[in-house]
Amino acid sequence: MASLLRHTARRRCVSTGNGNGNANTTTRAWSSCTRLQNTNVEALDHAQEREAALFRKHQVSKKPDVPRSIPHRRPRDISHSFKASNGATRKSKVRQADTPESAIRKSHVSQSATKDRPDRLANAKVSVPSATGSHSFSAVFLRDLCSCSRCVDSSTRQKLFVTADIPEKIEAADVQSDGEDIRIKWNNDVPGYSTDHTTELSLALLSKYATTGDNLPKQDVTPRVLWDAQMYQQQTQDFTYEAYMEDDTVLLKALRQLQSHGLLFVINVPGDEKSVKRLSNRIGPLKTTFYGETWDVRSVPQAKNVAYTSQNLGFHMDLMYMKQPPHLQLLHCIRSSSSGGASLFTDSFKAAVHLYHNDQDGFSALSKIRVGYHYDHETDYYHQARPVVEQQKARGLLYQENLAMRRRTTAATGRGLGPAESIDNVSWSPPFQAPFRLDDQLDDRHANQGDMLLSRKIDPWHNAARKFNEQIHRPEAIYERLMKPGECVIFDNRRVLHARKAFEVGDQGKERWLRGAYIDKDPFISKLKILSERYGDVNEAAEGNLEPADRYFEMQTEA
Repeated sequence: MASLLRHTARRRCVSTGNGNGNANTTTRAWSSCTRLQNTNVEALDHAQEREAALFRKHQVSKKPDVPRSIPHRRPRDISHSFKASNGATRKSKVRQADTPESAIRKSHVSQSATKDRPDRLANAKVSVPSATGSHSFSAVFLRDLCSCSRCVDSSTRQKLFVTADIPEKIEAADVQSDGEDIRIKWNNDVPGYSTDHTTELSLALLSKYATTGDNLPKQDVTPRVLWDAQMYQQQTQDFTYEAYMEDDTVLLKALRQLQSHGLLFVINVPGDEKSVKRLSNRIGPLKTTFYGETWDVRSVPQAKNVAYTSQNLGFHMDLMYMKQPPHLQLLHCIRSSSSGGASLFTDSFKAAVHLYHNDQDGFSALSKIRVGYHYDHETDYYHQARPVVEQQKARGLLYQENLAMRRRTTAATGRGLGPAESIDNVSWSPPFQAPFRLDDQLDDRHANQGDMLLSRKIDPWHNAARKFNEQIHRPEAIYERLMKPGECVIFDNRRVLHARKAFEVGDQGKERWLRGAYIDKDPFISKLKILSERYGDVNEAAEGNLEPADRYFEMQTEA
């Protein structure tokens, strides 16, 4: 490198002569070039020495062999810049080698990981035939599915073995299939099981596991239907108290309407105070709250709840300030007011889906930013914060974020998983909304940001909330019904928003009186599933016991 630089400088110095044989000029130019040449060479030598010193500092003896299971991280480059003779910046790169300590540490981690990792046995997976070829399942998974009389008690339907007791090195000893079922005998089975133990599984079940194993939000038994007032009247039915109480096929259809539309009415209900409890118990046990097992909605002085007044009550959901708000709400009209007091209902899912299609950012804000609700009185205090739109997640992502999930669902089922199916609950209760609190919005990434964080959260939420509020208040979206004595409404408290118009307070003993109750989601889903498996499609069987809602309105008008 130094000789090349000297040669280049010498050529430049020779070219500095004026061409007229002026020896003095040439001598001065040559002297100047010689000094420049020496200076550059010294700078280069100094840089090379510094580079070599750094290289020696970081260079170690040959690295020990590291198992191939954990590849080396790419070495970090150490760059040094210096000025060359032409003024350009050049970089010299030295690779940082592993120190003996880091190499030993890597080797130890790699060997530990290899030691802890289960052996990949050839028979650890079982090939299961299907109409489209075959699927490979974990032997542990298939063994855990066994439901023979030794593995699952036929009376209690509870497991008789512990999944953790399945040996790590269990493998299929023999696999037989008749085209409908597969039978597997095991080597190294659960302790206490003989070699004759056979696991018998349905190929249809395993095929379902193979084609729907994307961890997608669970499909409901009955698909949801988004509705406005006109659609609700055309698509739904009222149920008579007698049929609802005595015919399970009628009850199943009522539950399916609750699942699809979130709203139904039972008519001809006896006027006693225990009727609402009997209606509730047909679905499941009542949810007891600080209001009691059942409760009355009447206009009372010094009310602690706006529902117990005669004034207008806006759209809301009940008990959003609790950890587990009720899923179903029942309101039995025992006595109506002399004037006013009509009940209003609207589909919050329809409003949320409209926002999804027209304002993705707004839908995202309502899905992520939590709002607080509280009940604050002398003897009771409750507070919970939750987003307006609560979604089921797939692979840890919200619906609008998981485009790949939507594509896979469309390919597997022929239809996309719509935003309505992805919504788990809606939370909207303005009368009980608490002031925004920092601890409802903070996470580890936004500590100590105070007012800036609140502005960044509240402003987009407020913009989306205004649009959502406009949708639920559209006149065509509101189903209005002046409930009469003997009617009971049952609705999904996490989907259908309810409201009430103001009414005139009657004389003592003649005031408007509704009796209410709550039911949790688990008993509702349980009853729906059991009756669906027992009766299947009941549309034809129950038709004679149902009154279409619009026909019921005609009957009331004619009367």
